[in-house]
Amino acid sequence: MKIPKFSDQEAENFFNHDYIDRGMIKWQGFYLSDHTSALNAEHETKDKILQREVLPQMTLKEITDVINKAIVKNKTVKIQSNKCDSNGVFEDPIIGKINGFVDGEIHINSDNLIKFNEIRNIVVLN
Repeated sequence: MKIPKFSDQEAENFFNHDYIDRGMIKWQGFYLSDHTSALNAEHETKDKILQREVLPQMTLKEITDVINKAIVKNKTVKIQSNKCDSNGVFEDPIIGKINGFVDGEIHINSDNLIKFNEIRNIVVLN
């Protein structure tokens, strides 16, 4: 294949009269890899929040019955609290074994304290 030769005058005419540089417009369609990874992480977080199930509010008697069963049988529990953010999204559920309860609070995995009146729902796992 033969490549045509252009004179300096033809090139100068092309760039001065025929060619229109779009400048930054041509870059607006490109995303940086950092930007796309941040967008993907944001979408994953939003998907997890949307998939989070809002369990029904249990009565105090139902909550205490489940807690007693979990303590007696040494079972793991999953607790959804009533705490939510400004958008109305509930916090992640807390999963663990109940180590004890004192003054209306239960201790889960020795690092989480949850008040009875903050429990929305509690279920025994396994």
